[in-house]
Amino acid sequence: MNDKKNHLQYDPRAMLREGLPIFLALFAFLASASYIVYRMVSDYNYNARWKDYDECGI
Repeated sequence: MNDKKNHLQYDPRAMLREGLPIFLALFAFLASASYIVYRMVSDYNYNARWKDYDECGI
């Protein structure tokens, strides 16, 4: 009976060991996706700004 009680106790170190890699992977994925979207929007706006000057050779 004592083993069940110890098994159900909250251990913050175990939670940190299990949750930290998942959190870091999720953070890396979201940061990468955000950067890719930012670059796509930035490139689109840059090309839209200069598209009128493509025909004149500047």
